[in-house]
Amino acid sequence: MKSLKVMCAVLGLSLAVLTPLLAESSLSVNVPYPFVAGKVRLPAGAYTIQEDAVSGILTIRNSEGRTVAVLSGPGVEVAGNGRPSLTFVNVRGEMVLTSVQEAERPPRVLPARAVVQ
Repeated sequence: MKSLKVMCAVLGLSLAVLTPLLAESSLSVNVPYPFVAGKVRLPAGAYTIQEDAVSGILTIRNSEGRTVAVLSGPGVEVAGNGRPSLTFVNVRGEMVLTSVQEAERPPRVLPARAVVQ
C-alpha cells in the first residue's frame, strides 16, 4: 500500500512537471517581408506560430486565416539566447524561415528545402 502511494505521488509530480513542456505554445510576430515556410510562400504580415511539442509540427497562421503546417525538428540551444525569435535566410532573393525560438522552449528548426519555383 505504501509503495502504491509513493508511485502515485511520483506519477503526479511527473505530470505536473511534464504538462507545461508538452502543452502547445504560441508566438505572435509581424514579418515585414514575404517569406517561404516549408514549401509555401507567405505574404508579409501578422502571424501566430503554434508549436505542438509532441509532434514537432509548427502551425503558422496569418491574420487573414491562412494556415500552413510545417514539420520541424529540435534545434541547437545557444546559451543565454532564450528570447522568442524567428530566423530567416536569404535564398536566391527569397527569405526562408529556418527556425523558431519560443521563450522557455528549445528552438525548432524547419527542414532545409529548395525555394519553391
